[in-house]
Amino acid sequence: MSYPGYRVHRLGRIRTLIMLLFASLLSTVYMPTSSAASATPAAGKQIQPMLINDNYVLFPGKLAPYTQSGKLMVPIRPFTKALGAQLVYNAQTKSVSVSLLGRTVNNIRPGQTTAEAADGTAFSLEAAPVLRDGVLFVPMSPVLGALKSIRWENMLNTIDRPILVVQGRQGVTLPQTGPWLKVTPFTGLAGENYNPLYPTVLTQEPSGKGYRLNLSVINTSGFIIPKGSAALELIAVDSQGQATIRKIPGPAGQTAKAAALAFTVNIPSAAEYVIYNSRTADLGH
Repeated sequence: MSYPGYRVHRLGRIRTLIMLLFASLLSTVYMPTSSAASATPAAGKQIQPMLINDNYVLFPGKLAPYTQSGKLMVPIRPFTKALGAQLVYNAQTKSVSVSLLGRTVNNIRPGQTTAEAADGTAFSLEAAPVLRDGVLFVPMSPVLGALKSIRWENMLNTIDRPILVVQGRQGVTLPQTGPWLKVTPFTGLAGENYNPLYPTVLTQEPSGKGYRLNLSVINTSGFIIPKGSAALELIAVDSQGQATIRKIPGPAGQTAKAAALAFTVNIPSAAEYVIYNSRTADLGH
């Protein structure tokens, strides 16, 4: 025998189960996965720090490169300045051109997957440039390839951390080499260990009348760094090309293998890019 109250209760339970199942399906289809959420790097994360002319070149905060469609996207204005190239904005076409050592790439525009060589030949950028927070990001490798005079190579350091080496092709010296060497003869000391502190994050924020740079690094030397034996140098270059040099003593205590460290310096104006190097005395290995 069936009772109306039981049928209503049973139907209510069935409706509840259907609604829960539907909600579960919606969450499965529409909620972002953890991999999608982690696809965008944190601001200032140096996912693949660059070595240009054997110096680390870092881009702080919202200028930090990221990957899109398998391409490393770089902030085109700071990046071209770091190379010593020229960047020209065309207000009529709302595009930019990059010139370096007699080669030019024209008609680079947000959302457009092609650009033009100096002879007007179109070529694929393989990923569309993106305007993010007022900064134009462009896929690095197609642009450098069209400029001809630059080569780049992905490398791993001693603990398999990625580094992007960018330099002139055989016999070619990038224009930025001269100014850097004049400003910072940081290498060449007998017995030194060069760049044992690998950069991971660089942020900047307003501080009083200037800005504060925050640099995070990891000891990738493979050794314990004795106290007082490390030194760092940051050269912050602003939008006017003015360089501010900050020499930083290393940690007072010893630094374990793969230990993480953080350093903070104040600079007078916002940096578009930062040249960073570190060194230690001979560790006896």
